[in-house]
Amino acid sequence: MKKLLLMLTLCLFGAAAYAQSLGDVARANRAKKHASTSAVKLDDDSMPHSSAPSPGSEAEAARKADDKSAGAKEADSKDAKKDTADTDKQKSEELKKEIDGEKKEIATLQRELDIAQREARLRAAAYYGDAGTMLRDQGKFAEDTRKEQDEINGKKQALDTAQKKLDDLQEQARKSGMRIE
Repeated sequence: MKKLLLMLTLCLFGAAAYAQSLGDVARANRAKKHASTSAVKLDDDSMPHSSAPSPGSEAEAARKADDKSAGAKEADSKDAKKDTADTDKQKSEELKKEIDGEKKEIATLQRELDIAQREARLRAAAYYGDAGTMLRDQGKFAEDTRKEQDEINGKKQALDTAQKKLDDLQEQARKSGMRIE
């Protein structure tokens, strides 16, 4: 029996000596993750743009001449796009404000519902904890309980309505291309 206990103890200490700590494993994983994400990302923002054509490209020079004549048309379309972009930006800001307002309203309704439910539980606990009150005020307790339950149900319905409105606003924002956190 003593030999078995001694062997078990030695095995445990041996395993503990070879085991890595959780912190070491996390550091190693984090280092691997950062090493793999350090690759260079090439896109329009990181690439330099050259306005001068490369030497010897006469075809490109002819195309630029055509582009200059079309430049006036493009300027008009750019102004129209800019106006559209401004109105889209305004709409997205308004939509964000509506979503934030709805989130605040939901938080308020949820807090009111939680308070009403907690008060109902406390009142029921106090009622059932006192036998004298149970004998004297049965009708009053039943009526008050019914009123509280109606109030709680009304708050639940208002919360569901507000949640549905928030879902609709978020869906509208998603369809318009906005990113919602």
